[in-house]
Amino acid sequence: MQEHEGKLHPVRFCGRVLKDAEMNYHPAEKEVLALLLVLKVCYTQLVGKSIRVYTRFSTLEWVHKSKTLFGRATQFAVLLSPWHLVVERVKEKDCAFAQLLQAGLTSFVDLDESLASVAPPSKGSPNVRLDPHMLYARLPTSYSGHVLSFDSSAKTEKHGGYGSCSWILWKLPEWTIVIAASAYLETTTVNLAEYAGMNNGVSAALGLAITDLVIVGDSRLAIQQSLGVIACRKETLMAQLNHHWELVAKLRSVKYLHAIREFNAAADSLASETLESKTSAVTTSEARIAELRALNRINEVIYETSVDETTGEKPSIEIQAM
Repeated sequence: MQEHEGKLHPVRFCGRVLKDAEMNYHPAEKEVLALLLVLKVCYTQLVGKSIRVYTRFSTLEWVHKSKTLFGRATQFAVLLSPWHLVVERVKEKDCAFAQLLQAGLTSFVDLDESLASVAPPSKGSPNVRLDPHMLYARLPTSYSGHVLSFDSSAKTEKHGGYGSCSWILWKLPEWTIVIAASAYLETTTVNLAEYAGMNNGVSAALGLAITDLVIVGDSRLAIQQSLGVIACRKETLMAQLNHHWELVAKLRSVKYLHAIREFNAAADSLASETLESKTSAVTTSEARIAELRALNRINEVIYETSVDETTGEKPSIEIQAM
């Protein structure tokens, strides 16, 4: 979120993987591709409005206004012609401009302290990895509410390209199963199946009038993209991600926890069973439900750790989606 004239406005980050033919484009042309993507993704919010564009190159303004174009520039001009753009050029390493953009951003998980761990590495420096604690939402042991666990399983295209997804809705603090279901997917990929399980689970929770939800899964990609920590670059996944954001917008609050498969064994078992049977189902067997409860180990990682006796501080970090 970003504050402007006393109001908070959403900030949207867009990106996609370049096609093979686009890899050799000039950086100025790649910026035009980025602009076209933003105009496509945010069409309903931007249509009919004047848009101020900051760019490193003067090419964009030339393409938008010139009447003597040829080649790709002509195609870009046609695509940009319906839009009213105000183009301003900025220097590539304009630190003041970057600080201006960040100045109004609302705090997100102690932004000032966490920027160092997510900043891109400088040339010659080792890779920087995201602080794993940023992926963990912790709950007090007295928490009463609902937790959604999801998982998926899929075969590669060489072996059929089909898959399955599962979702289990838990009621805390008893960890009773409200609903356990799975779906067979005739054509899918691992990541698409993960999103299907997560979105089906959220839809099930909304159908039960649940307003607060903690989402747990072993898909680091789905969790991080849902939080906006990493960009979604594939259009197929972007559609699923946008659908997920539409669903969670109907909740009062949503939190995320990334847990390795060892702790997410209940949902994993359900997805594997459906992959083998190739049949979607809602689990009603008391014996199977008891088995899923026995497999569940999310309770081992979701609760806050005890207060440190020496510092008096809790070492956990909670993430709440905006």
